[in-house]
Amino acid sequence: MKSVVFLCSGGGGNLRFVQAAMQRGWLPGGRIMGVLTDRECGASEFARGNGLFTRCMDFSRSGQADVQLELRRLAPDAVVTNVHKILTPDFVAEHEHALLNLHYSLLPAFGGTIGVEPVRRALEYGVTLLGVTAHRVSAEVDAGRPLAQAAIPVEAGDDVDHVMDLVFRAGCLALLEALRSQLGIAGQPRARLLRLCGRDVMFNPFGSSGDAWADETFWQELKANTAAEPPSC
Repeated sequence: MKSVVFLCSGGGGNLRFVQAAMQRGWLPGGRIMGVLTDRECGASEFARGNGLFTRCMDFSRSGQADVQLELRRLAPDAVVTNVHKILTPDFVAEHEHALLNLHYSLLPAFGGTIGVEPVRRALEYGVTLLGVTAHRVSAEVDAGRPLAQAAIPVEAGDDVDHVMDLVFRAGCLALLEALRSQLGIAGQPRARLLRLCGRDVMFNPFGSSGDAWADETFWQELKANTAAEPPSC
């Protein structure tokens, strides 16, 4: 059994997606063994409601030593860093082999920002492709090696509110691929064009078999159960 720990600050949209993906067999042999948060939030509420270990901790530079101790105790195979804090060099050095992050741009473009901000900046800049990157974590912010990326075509009239649900879905699927790679789950990853929110989105790699991810009911239920809901596409 391969284990995943989430570090969270917000509603836990990616956490909820990964839990649902595991329940549906999209990450066979994977389990979420802990959710560490820097505040009481939707992610910690979700964890408690689903029987997952959760703990609110101090993620300040001085407090991260205790988070490191907790990760040593849990000894996960992967750590998804959705927490809105910069991890210290010591933290990264110890856990670099397991740390994964999801960024809402085609890194290295628009790095160093969080949440919807890279999407906003990309649209203001006038890009023709938005994107997401699931990547390893390094001491330099948003500079770790990409494990999976997705490119999303921009259409006339797009704004942040209009595209964020699409970006969220693409990000979830990119994170799924990064976790498959990190956890050593068998597959045949390759570039693949997927239809999301009425647009063709290019993923590389994408090794998940079948089209279960295309079920609109799944995404709507995920959205309805997420405290910080992404806007509709």
